[in-house]
Formats: sequence, C-alpha cells, structure tokens
Amino acid sequence: MSKGTNPMHPRHTKLLDLICQNGRMAVTELSAALGVSEVTIRKDLNMLAHQGLLKREHGYACMVSSDDIGHHLSFHYENKRRIAERAARCVQPGETVMIESGSCCTLLAEELCARGRHTTIITNSAFIANFVRKISGTRIILLGGSYQNESQVMVGPLVG
Repeated sequence: MSKGTNPMHPRHTKLLDLICQNGRMAVTELSAALGVSEVTIRKDLNMLAHQGLLKREHGYACMVSSDDIGHHLSFHYENKRRIAERAARCVQPGETVMIESGSCCTLLAEELCARGRHTTIITNSAFIANFVRKISGTRIILLGGSYQNESQVMVGPLVG
C-alpha cells in the first residue's frame, strides 16, 4: 500500500490477520499460508514494518507492542480504512478538522491528506502528525504548536 493513495492489498490484510492470530510467524510459514514466494513475503513485511503495523525479526514477523498504535492499526485494518474513507468524504476542501488519537483516526488523517484538498488537521497525537507528515497538501497543527513536515518539530505558539 502506498500511504494514503490505495487500499491495502488483500494479501497484506491476510498477512496481518495471520500474525495477529499467532503473535509471531516465520517467513516460511507465511509464504506457505499465502501461496507466494518468501521474497514477496519479505517485501510485504518490510513495507508493513515501515508503516509500524508489525515488527520484523530475523526470519520472522511479530506484532508490535500492544500499547503501540501500530498494533491497533493492524486489527480489522480494512474495516477501519472504509470508515476513514467514508468520514473523509464529509470534509470539504479547505476545512479544518480536529482529530484525536486512535487507529481509525490515524487512517482518517491519512485519507484527508491523500485527497489533497488543502485541509488543516488539528490533533493532539504526535503519532498522527508523524504518520501523515510525508503527504503534502495538508497543514498539520499539533496542539502546542504547528508541526513542520521537513524538520519534524513543533513550532509555537500558534498565531493567526
């Protein structure tokens, strides 16, 4: 999945479901279960790990810490994605939206950014600000200051 532009590939969803059910799985087990090469599984796991949805270990993949939002994102991902897409359709270009922390809220922020409608997102979540920082066209205000994509810092106080 490229961030904010396409839904997750069905194989990625199945892969996350398997790891969620088992806690930790070998690349070889995942390859056999999904009927694709180990090379494909490794690429998928690297992409999902980069998104914070799972953790890579040598030859294995496992869930991230249960208090990590990436852990929560990986559960029922496609359902959360559909909710986020539907909610994003309610936001008009140029509007300002306040989004609290949470996995579904993270996907909403990503969807709003991907739509490129010059939306302003106000959030209390540094995770959300960091998650969407590479998607241009959206202003992110992290409570306490304005989040700068380039330097990943807050600048405050907010004036204007």
